Amino acid sequence: MAFPKIHFSDSLPHARLVRDGLRHLETGHDQLNDAVAALELMIDGDPSEAASYEELMTRLGTTSTANAKALYDELASLRAKLNTNAEVTNVLAAINQAFAKLR
Repeated sequence: MAFPKIHFSDSLPHARLVRDGLRHLETGHDQLNDAVAALELMIDGDPSEAASYEELMTRLGTTSTANAKALYDELASLRAKLNTNAEVTNVLAAINQAFAKLR
């Protein structure tokens, strides 16, 4: 039987770790979606051309439009893997790759 909501006491140390971890995941997921949606609006022209990423370069502080495009592509790829119920592979690899490239 599935439980609609599982209650636990986050006043206990281990339960607090669980609650905080879930909150961080939810907040991070929401922020990633919001950030990529905002960045999409800044692409001026053909998204496959680095020259279309001038505004992103300025707002993100990258050293070139090519780097701004690469940053956007990395985030958009990660967002796509995290926002589907379809069967996808290498989700953890995508997360770790984004962490490594964008730290």
